[in-house]
Amino acid sequence: MPDKNKRKLIGVVTASASQSEQKQLLAGIISRANELNADVAVFSNIYNTAKYHTHIEVENKIYDLIDSKKLDGIIVISESILNETLLENIKQKLLSRTDIPIIAIGDVIPEFQSIDNDTMKDIMKIAEHLIEVHGFTDIHMLTGPKSINISDIRVEGYKKALVSHGIPFDEHKVIYGNFWMNTGEDLAMEYITGKRQLPEAIICANDYMAYGLCDAFLENGVSVPKDVTVIGYEFVGERYYHEPVLTTYLRNRKAVGMKAADTLCAIINKTEPNEISLDGHMIYGNSCSCCLDNKMLFKELSLIRHELFFNSLNLVGNFEQQLTTCRSIPDYISILQQFSYLIRDSKGVYLCLYENWCESEFSENHNVSSYSEAMTCYTVICPGDHLYEPQLFNKYDLYPDIISKSRNGFALYFCPIFFSGRDLGYFILQYDKPDGYDPSFRNWLKIATTALEFLRMKNDINTLLEHNNLSSQHDSLTGLYNKNGLKDELKYLISETSPEDTIILVLFHSELSDNDESMAKKHISVKIDLEIADMLKQRTENNKTICAKISSKIYAYAAIGKYDNSDAQLIADHLNILINHGKCYSENCEIDSTVICAKCINIDCFNFEDELNKLEASLTEKIEIISKRRKNTYYKSLIHIRSMLYRNPEAEWDSQDICRDMHLSNGHFRATYKELFNISFHQDVIQSKISYAKYLLISTVLSLPAIADKCGYDDYKYFLRQFKNFVGSTPNVYRKNKILL
Repeated sequence: MPDKNKRKLIGVVTASASQSEQKQLLAGIISRANELNADVAVFSNIYNTAKYHTHIEVENKIYDLIDSKKLDGIIVISESILNETLLENIKQKLLSRTDIPIIAIGDVIPEFQSIDNDTMKDIMKIAEHLIEVHGFTDIHMLTGPKSINISDIRVEGYKKALVSHGIPFDEHKVIYGNFWMNTGEDLAMEYITGKRQLPEAIICANDYMAYGLCDAFLENGVSVPKDVTVIGYEFVGERYYHEPVLTTYLRNRKAVGMKAADTLCAIINKTEPNEISLDGHMIYGNSCSCCLDNKMLFKELSLIRHELFFNSLNLVGNFEQQLTTCRSIPDYISILQQFSYLIRDSKGVYLCLYENWCESEFSENHNVSSYSEAMTCYTVICPGDHLYEPQLFNKYDLYPDIISKSRNGFALYFCPIFFSGRDLGYFILQYDKPDGYDPSFRNWLKIATTALEFLRMKNDINTLLEHNNLSSQHDSLTGLYNKNGLKDELKYLISETSPEDTIILVLFHSELSDNDESMAKKHISVKIDLEIADMLKQRTENNKTICAKISSKIYAYAAIGKYDNSDAQLIADHLNILINHGKCYSENCEIDSTVICAKCINIDCFNFEDELNKLEASLTEKIEIISKRRKNTYYKSLIHIRSMLYRNPEAEWDSQDICRDMHLSNGHFRATYKELFNISFHQDVIQSKISYAKYLLISTVLSLPAIADKCGYDDYKYFLRQFKNFVGSTPNVYRKNKILL
């Protein structure tokens, strides 16, 4: 018989658990579960991308823990999961758990009981506040996309409030948006330009659209609330980043979480659930004429100051540097213990690794089934400062007994550990109150995960660095000519060549952005060097071409024949494409990390040292331009986005999705992007496809239709037109010119 006094364990399936909306729900779930003698295990990914990315997708293996028989019930926060395929996979896993009850929060999943706020009622209360308290009758409604049900539900609440107060409903006063700030900005411009007449008040169906609206009004001299009142919905936080402080309506997510936990525990214990009100309430700011709720604002500011304090600790510490010195797991755990204070308010931190996580043969196999289910748990911190010896346990037991011994009611967060497409295990964060980790934890986790990979690679890197037995004419690692070897070989070839010939000399600098001196980064750099060397060797098989590594990260390519400057530029383009699309290079370097210069020189006036110095000076100028760009506040984020374009050219990219993630307006994003990269975002999306097409034309024998398909083109003829517009030649002509290499 089951033990009725035994604490139950509720699993919570969510995504991006550190985000404001999820933290509100989790606070309700955890607080109510603990009151009902139940513990909570939260399974969440970290990055939660809407689109598939090979090396990040593995983080979603954390949801395999849904299969654990240790769970007595599951709550799924379906609205948090952005990737539709992932959501469907999770749904199928949940449907297989016929042995336990499952509750869904948010989006309705027909197979499960669903719990959510009455958003229609919430919006009615907002409209009633504007009508009854402020006396407004001319009220506009900005809702979500026209195609989804939740947008219509919110409009219906607005409509009911108007009709019940004898105010005619006018569908032209309903504006459909996308639940993001750019929609609010666009609507503001319609009012400012006179396309729409400014009403007395505007209800926004979420806070983000209200922020965009107020920001655009402020920028263009429209006073809120003097000229127009604006009220948001949901209370997502971040009000202190906008002016005026937004009046909004709390969508009571905490109560929803409490009701979900209460309902689930009632099903598990075969009791009746309690009545829990899901009603929200107004939170007053300065965007309406009601008085600002200073206590609420102080509470918000206190929370953000607390989080910012921990962010600052992460910035000034030397956590990463300390971890690079580790030579064993005990060393590694010791450093984690020293820097566990960087994780805000966590009472326990445990590292759970697959027993065979460090086997090198697994590194090329991204199939998690290659792992055994055996795991080892290491204590980083534990309530009462008791450090247990490492313990073995089964993956589907979720955690070993050492965690159970350290609790009196807890919430556990399971955070995936992965590197370059490999699942290594997970960290467990333990809290003894309704709380969770902040977005800054992602940086801590990234550092800890990278250091773990360092340990696995150190033996390999030492072996590679010992490869130093080549002659003085060659680079010891790659086997390419060094500077002296290039000079002597060119001198010999020139003596055997006609004076009418020319020399193409190409110089390029790789891994430009790399200032990381850690052991793991050196290992990656070695792999990149070998990849570039292998590519160059394949392109210098005839007796009139030479390749060399003339200094750290600087390579040279030389060819003798009847060439001109256009040939030099074409060869430089080919080499640049091949480098940036190399597997290891593209996985580890941003798209701006290579600079390249090329020149065609007559043999009779060729001076090796002079020409090399000129090309090096040209490289330096290009590097300085990039260095200046990198000082821009948004450069790091935007170059990462740009690199993702080039790594995933077949994907559909939407600037509005990116703006949402970066909390930028669409106009600001596009202007900054063009300023930094001298190309518009839209044109760069096309350029990324053309770049990959060039790579496939040079390096494969794929047919043109197959190349078009791999680059994300549905229309083959459209691909041909775009390629010619961007390159100046047809794909076939470009492919034929690869014989220059």
